[in-house]
Amino acid sequence: MAYAPVALTASGGVAPYTWTVSAGALPGGLTVGGDGSVSGTPTSAGTFTFTIQAADSGDSLAKVDGSIGIAAALAVSLIPACAQYCRVELGCVGVCGQFGQLSGGVGPYQYSVAQGPLPAGTTLSELSLKGTFKGLSGYLKFTVQVTDAMGGSTTIAPTFWMYDHISLAGGTCTGRGGCKVTLAYTGGVPGPQPTLAPTSWAAGSCSFTAFVPSPQPTFTVTYQPGQVTVALSYPNSPATNGTLTAQLTESNPCAGGTSCSSSAAIKVG
Repeated sequence: MAYAPVALTASGGVAPYTWTVSAGALPGGLTVGGDGSVSGTPTSAGTFTFTIQAADSGDSLAKVDGSIGIAAALAVSLIPACAQYCRVELGCVGVCGQFGQLSGGVGPYQYSVAQGPLPAGTTLSELSLKGTFKGLSGYLKFTVQVTDAMGGSTTIAPTFWMYDHISLAGGTCTGRGGCKVTLAYTGGVPGPQPTLAPTSWAAGSCSFTAFVPSPQPTFTVTYQPGQVTVALSYPNSPATNGTLTAQLTESNPCAGGTSCSSSAAIKVG
């Protein structure tokens, strides 16, 4: 952006005066005018030191040392994870919301929504969305304007693709000595395979004549897109029954130290 002209003045001697840079250099794009003003549009960032000399129509000279700091142009860009679109999961918070990065300009900076609504449940916090993503799945695009302390401004327009929260269906597993059951799941952010693990066992009786708690079955799992197959094994006693609760957990972070997950019950026996 244009550099606000700075007027230099001289007194005494014999007018008119001639102005030159006698040492160092002005930032590229800036010049000293015949009236002693420094103006122009900088072409590079950095700190530049120089000496400006005023000569009168006789043989007199006067010098003044100066320094000008030029900030890099204000720029914002999408983070690599949002280059196509930002993937978030409904019900997730915080860490899913960063979409941009800033360079150059002069702080402090101001951020405002220039176009489009933000995803339901979120607010703008610099180049991130804070809050819990709510509403319907699908994509949403909006534009944010960033303005620095010098009046420079630019915009960034991320697209957020919001996926349904992961959901695991329960099932029933029956058999002597062991059984298998396939559980379907939906939602979640596409990416690495989620993992399933048992979290609790509510034992029923493994005896017909008295209450004898059934031991928790051993648990193995295989994965296919959209479903998990659980294989349980247990003693071949007259009756094994109970309810096993399993939790499906995504590897994509939802918030700091937290992943999205869904639990379901497997009725055994």
